[in-house]
Amino acid sequence: MLFLQRKNIKWKCEDCNIRMCNSCKVTVHQGLQSVQEHNVVSIQDIRNSSQGSEEVTSAVISSVFNSYTTTVPAVHTLLCLDDDLVYFTYCRVPSEENQFVKGKLLKSSIKILQTRKTNIFDIAINKDGEILFIDHNTNKIQILSSADEVKTGLDLSPMRPLAIHVNKDNEVIVGLREQGPPHPAKDFSVRQVIIFGSDYQRKATLEFDKKGNKLFSYAGRIRTDSRNVVYVIDRFDSDMNGRIVAVDRNGRLKFTYDGQTDIVTFQPVGITITPSDNIVVSDRGNDALHVMNSKGDLLGLQFIFKDLGIYYPYSLCFDSEGYLLIGCGKGKNEDCGKMFVVKMVDSPI
Repeated sequence: MLFLQRKNIKWKCEDCNIRMCNSCKVTVHQGLQSVQEHNVVSIQDIRNSSQGSEEVTSAVISSVFNSYTTTVPAVHTLLCLDDDLVYFTYCRVPSEENQFVKGKLLKSSIKILQTRKTNIFDIAINKDGEILFIDHNTNKIQILSSADEVKTGLDLSPMRPLAIHVNKDNEVIVGLREQGPPHPAKDFSVRQVIIFGSDYQRKATLEFDKKGNKLFSYAGRIRTDSRNVVYVIDRFDSDMNGRIVAVDRNGRLKFTYDGQTDIVTFQPVGITITPSDNIVVSDRGNDALHVMNSKGDLLGLQFIFKDLGIYYPYSLCFDSEGYLLIGCGKGKNEDCGKMFVVKMVDSPI
């Protein structure tokens, strides 16, 4: 009988850390209101993932498809749309070079379509094709329409918005902090990630874990996967040393990733999610890319300067064909930052 019970075990709840047969999953576990958001996975998927992990190598990029010289010293944020349209920004505070640029990627160059002199911290795009952005000079989420008209979507005063992202459900997710010095975060500091609906009505606030500890120090960048798990680049200081914090929309901490033990500093500055829900992070301090799965397990680590001549990686995004775009800072004897188009090892092209 014990053998038969084990043979019928088909599911595991990763939050409860229990294994279940079909009957227990349906009649017992799913009947509890408190576990409706828990992550239940099939045992077969776990086995397949385990077998596949043995073949993981340190390679992240299989080839460099193209490279472009931009018009800014560094590509701090980057969005890629259909038809090879890109939006990118450079923002240093204070700086007269700060720009928000719209361009089109051609075979050998970027055609600049529009340039704005403005201090934009972060950018995102909603399902209507509107660009949402956070300006350093205001506490507002502003919207750039397809007709190039700017309007205010949400005034977050007195809080200061830091990062913005739009998920697959068109929800707007914003990282916030209180007024005053950004670092270090103190006991009285308010460091939040807030989920708004597309109508900008607040739906959830992420600030503390289940033990009452602060989840974030400074939410520098935000992304979500297909299950709307929230991944945050959490910065500790002005040098951008930090970690990755993964949390579900109910405030349950999934994992934190602090880099590797043989790396002295970990400076995560860019983040994107693959179609298979792997997390890709650019590490400026080591000129490296880190790739991990949704459990926080490292799948690949590549020092891209040493291997490919790509340095100062700041921003990441995927284009419509599955290529990874890397926005970078300028190197020695260069006037402007670059943008690289690369093919990932696991990229579904």
